[in-house]
Amino acid sequence: LGEAIAENKEGEEHAEPQRECLIDVQIDAHIPESYITSLPHRLAIYRRIADVRTSEDAMDVTDELIDRFGDPPPSVLGLIEVSLLRNTAARLGIYEIGQRGDNLLLYWNDINMRAVTRLSHDMKGQILVSAGSKPYVSVKVLKQSETIQTLKRALLILAAGMREQTSPAQT
Repeated sequence: LGEAIAENKEGEEHAEPQRECLIDVQIDAHIPESYITSLPHRLAIYRRIADVRTSEDAMDVTDELIDRFGDPPPSVLGLIEVSLLRNTAARLGIYEIGQRGDNLLLYWNDINMRAVTRLSHDMKGQILVSAGSKPYVSVKVLKQSETIQTLKRALLILAAGMREQTSPAQT
């Protein structure tokens, strides 16, 4: 809708559509009614958290929550972390992250093999690539309690691998 409106307005540049990434992992990530009792406030905070793009954004939202509602429970901190990771994954071209047992599945339309090679090197024995009709990279979670930490590490390594690919060669 936003694109259609922008196209109809003369002289207004329209931004490239925001990529989305769906994350479905086993983590407690929600805002309890006991933390924010007002439904309109809770919905506004959900929207604010969904816009978290950087670590600074995450800190700003956390500070705002502390100021307005007190210390956030672990489920709210998990929600902020998942939102940050979702937006990071979308920037890398990952459109879906799922969990099957102790494996995280990162789905790409076009797998960046240079970044995946670095990931495989840095996370030896934890990576499997499937190039079937719905290509994905599987990342093994070594301890169930470390799902988010494993995902964060994998995304950081992939991002570094993609930056290396686009940076000029050093001589």
